[in-house]
Amino acid sequence: MLEVNAPIGNIFLDKGFDEIKSGNFEKLKISRMELEKRILRRKGDRGTDVGFNLDPGVKLRHGDVIDNGNTKIVVEQLPEKVISIRLKTKNMVDVMVLLGHIIGNRHRPISIQSEEIVFPIQADSEKEVFTKLFHNIINHIEMTVDERIFSPHSGADVHEH
Repeated sequence: MLEVNAPIGNIFLDKGFDEIKSGNFEKLKISRMELEKRILRRKGDRGTDVGFNLDPGVKLRHGDVIDNGNTKIVVEQLPEKVISIRLKTKNMVDVMVLLGHIIGNRHRPISIQSEEIVFPIQADSEKEVFTKLFHNIINHIEMTVDERIFSPHSGADVHEH
């Protein structure tokens, strides 16, 4: 078993790993919730058994690279269901405040990407719940459900319920 205390870098952040992006490498697929754990054991897609006992303060992220001595293994976050919301009209401060209030009351982590607010859900049916919650502003927003890799905004660290 490969024991890991910290990744050696990230393919999206470190130029030294550019050759890995186009190469043939092992992937270790992990959910966002598992990325939060310090102690974790998983198998890569080529069978490498990896045990994480991360040093204090170290968190795994999508694209992190670990080294098993022979080859590099890349941590790949699994996509998850999310709701994404866009304003139909820009600079509607009252709508933005209400969106923040409603999503915040549901204790959801959020990500703000360009002009889009994204947060994870468990099932497609939650779109109905949020449609009802957003009833006062529903005509001012576009809401879609899809699957993607979700990374919460670092300043909005909340506990999911």
